[in-house]
Amino acid sequence: PPPPPPPVPTAVPDLPTPAAGEEILLYRVEVPVYSAVPPVAEHLAMTTLGTFHERRGEQSLLSNTELSPVWGRIFGQDAKMGWSGTVSPSFDGTLFGFQGGFDVFGQETASGGVDRAGLFIAYATMNGDVRGQALGQNDLGVGDIDLGGTSVGGYWTRIGPGGWYLDGVVMATFFSGDATSTRDIGIDVKGTGVTASLEGGYPIALAQGWTLEPQAQLIWQHLSLDDAEDRFASVSFDLDDNVTGRLGLRLQGETTLNGTALQPYLKANLWHGFGGTDHVNFDTTDISTESRSTSFEFGGGVIAKVTDKVSLFATGDYTTNLGGDKRRIRSWRCFRA
Repeated sequence: PPPPPPPVPTAVPDLPTPAAGEEILLYRVEVPVYSAVPPVAEHLAMTTLGTFHERRGEQSLLSNTELSPVWGRIFGQDAKMGWSGTVSPSFDGTLFGFQGGFDVFGQETASGGVDRAGLFIAYATMNGDVRGQALGQNDLGVGDIDLGGTSVGGYWTRIGPGGWYLDGVVMATFFSGDATSTRDIGIDVKGTGVTASLEGGYPIALAQGWTLEPQAQLIWQHLSLDDAEDRFASVSFDLDDNVTGRLGLRLQGETTLNGTALQPYLKANLWHGFGGTDHVNFDTTDISTESRSTSFEFGGGVIAKVTDKVSLFATGDYTTNLGGDKRRIRSWRCFRA
């Protein structure tokens, strides 16, 4: 007789055998993919907003009332992030974006400081692979997310006579993209976000032209994602607002190279996400994801004042988690004003 036919391949891996009395819930692979969309969108928006020094470089570049006709930066990240919750999703991918703006208002204050206000536009995209709990297995490769965000915003900055600064930003982001599982089932992702930031810093003069600047920043985010559906269920999002705080130190010096003024610096930041719970509803089934984390960022860079009107800026940094959500991020930025 002819040999028996080979077994028919299946896309479903072998399911685990539960221990006596143990219950293993079986979620389809789309569940952790969709659950990762809200925290990925929040990270994209917060990275697009950035910090004062990431956007503008240095207080001395804004030390007079002359308006900047244009400023801009490009930025990128390699990011590995994970979150706790029903299916514990994680993301491993890249982020790339650019941001440009201009001052619309500038004046000298009665105390000798400077006020600046302006507008900006930005675009960033984030794409990568998602893992999570599905089909009875933990940390299973389940799909990918490709998300873009177009942002518009306004800022107000006060530079004090001693070099201290206070910076406020409000930004709206319009999201568009998709989240797709390994079996090519997915949803279109659309929505909006609002991000607001207030930060300040006070430089303390040290020896030989060096300064040490303590900084503090508070960021609030609100995210609203449109309802969607795939071939098996309707999908809706119920998302908590997110608040993130930052305490930082910036050590900066001054030197010259071939007649070009340089300002090298090192920075260290402690970030804390006060967290909330994001809910993704599959028809009547609620899947929750927590977003609480504490992370440490260390980096450095240099600012080169090429002319009175043109300055260049480059920086790199690394972020690792200290508690809560998993986080490993390598970032780079370039700036021109």
